[in-house]
Amino acid sequence: GVAEGVAEGVAEGVADASSAATGGGGAFTRGEKEEAETRKLEAELRAELDKAGELREELDELRRERLELEAEAAHLDARESAYWDDFNDFKLALERHVDERDSLVVSVEQTGRQLERLRRTNVFNDAFHIWFDGPFGTVNGFRLGRLSNVAVEWDEINAAWGMACLLLSTMANAVKLEFSRYTLKPMGSFSKVVDAKGNAYELYGPVNILSSHKYDRAMAGFLQCLDEFGAFANEQDVSNGVNPPFELPYKIEGDKIDGRKIGFPFNRYERWTAALKIMLTDLKTCLAWLSNQQRG
Repeated sequence: GVAEGVAEGVAEGVADASSAATGGGGAFTRGEKEEAETRKLEAELRAELDKAGELREELDELRRERLELEAEAAHLDARESAYWDDFNDFKLALERHVDERDSLVVSVEQTGRQLERLRRTNVFNDAFHIWFDGPFGTVNGFRLGRLSNVAVEWDEINAAWGMACLLLSTMANAVKLEFSRYTLKPMGSFSKVVDAKGNAYELYGPVNILSSHKYDRAMAGFLQCLDEFGAFANEQDVSNGVNPPFELPYKIEGDKIDGRKIGFPFNRYERWTAALKIMLTDLKTCLAWLSNQQRG
């Protein structure tokens, strides 16, 4: 609009100058002045138009920068949202981990207190009552094993293993026996067996196809520790001239006891439960030997 107004003014000035020039020779000098003025105005107009063009380019550049900044801001908002989502997930996972750790600490402390009571009293038979309930071996009333028609809950089986693990570990400590291949980690219903390389195997269920090999390794490791205790008792009796010396009633070889493999069978529980029952018989026999040593 400004450029058009200036152009119209310049055009009117040029027309007036032409009219004056045709009116007589005396207007020629004035016409030259007006023409000079016109050129000046045209130059100013071009300068203003150039400036307006530059301003439009700057405005376009600012608009592009604004769009880029808006896009970057949206990207940063998305990253911030993703960060808080990840943070919240991590916080929830950490809280679950802390809860599990606290539960484990409580279990370990309870087991430790029980172990300390055993060390003070040395009354193993009162603390660990190994007996039998039909086809099942039991520790303090907890059945170890299950049958096709008797679905013993995993909580009960885990508790029985925990008691057996605590008993064998406590007995070994009482005679200062360190097992050579495995270390027992009595932790209540979440006990473990650790091999010489530091690999831990869970001595608790539930057990599935993926975890069964660890469960089998844990049970086999327990058998090895029980066999080492039996060998230790035998050596002590031989050294002390006891005749006949101590022998386990059921021979242990690798992951077998009395020729029965101790691995978890998946729906064929009878042989597994029978193997666990005679394993507890061996453990009870070791307990009786230790009680006799302490009385002597």
